[in-house]
Amino acid sequence: MLVNRWLDAAGIADPVLRHCYTVCAREASGADWARGRWLPPRIGPAAARPHWAAMVAHGFRADACADSGPVADRRHRLTEFAEATRAAFAAGGSHDPVLHALVHTYRTFGMPLSLIEDMFTGMRRDVDFRDFATYAELCQWVTQVAGSPAYGVLWTTVGTELKQAQPLMREVAELTQVADVLCDLSDDLDDGRLYLPLEDLDQFGVHPEDLKAKRWTPAMADLIAFEAARVTDRFPALAAEWDNTPVGPLTHALDEQFRLHVAGVLAAGQDVLHRPVLPPVGVFLNVWRPVMRAVIPC
Repeated sequence: MLVNRWLDAAGIADPVLRHCYTVCAREASGADWARGRWLPPRIGPAAARPHWAAMVAHGFRADACADSGPVADRRHRLTEFAEATRAAFAAGGSHDPVLHALVHTYRTFGMPLSLIEDMFTGMRRDVDFRDFATYAELCQWVTQVAGSPAYGVLWTTVGTELKQAQPLMREVAELTQVADVLCDLSDDLDDGRLYLPLEDLDQFGVHPEDLKAKRWTPAMADLIAFEAARVTDRFPALAAEWDNTPVGPLTHALDEQFRLHVAGVLAAGQDVLHRPVLPPVGVFLNVWRPVMRAVIPC
């Protein structure tokens, strides 16, 4: 079993921990292929994969609390999960395999619990949703829900030697989230959430009421093109800043992946208001195949 190789590479010998990390790898790998959620346990160094799987599995569980099920129950479920996470850290472990592995990962690398608390803070804002007034406000939320967890993944991969790269990792998270916002615009509107900043809508003369009602106006094309350009104009240079680092290939693959996402959004036109936009799985695989091949056979 490949997970056993990863655990051996990470020096994790305790049978209980091996079981817990195996559960994490299963949960992290069993998610939506179209979203690429199966990727994290397969594209990093073998020794980092169990730790990536623990953080990804925990993040997916938290996300499910905040984004699925009856809206009235989401805050309660998220609060319960956050409390269970804190209790696991206070006790040094948990009967829940994902929480037990997560505690081990954080303690192994000396990572601050603030990374998890930031994620929960951002997710609580999602549950009690309000429109984003500015792009800066959107970025602050992205840093919480995506930037901090992404930095945790970087930490387990290269340690603290790239600590100065934390702002870059957060900017990567911002751009990938902008692309996701565009791809998921229809589903988010169905859920009563408009993630595009109101200041951007105002700049292009788009009324929030029209977007929320999914009434297409010509000005929306300019708005979406503007948001798409945030990704395509900045991502290549940002990825280049990671050259000659252990995560360089990952950031270049992310650049290619989200260019495909943005291109799909622009090609969809007004249909972006009525269906999510995703590249075909085969195209997606072609982007990541070189990265995955580089870490075979583990």
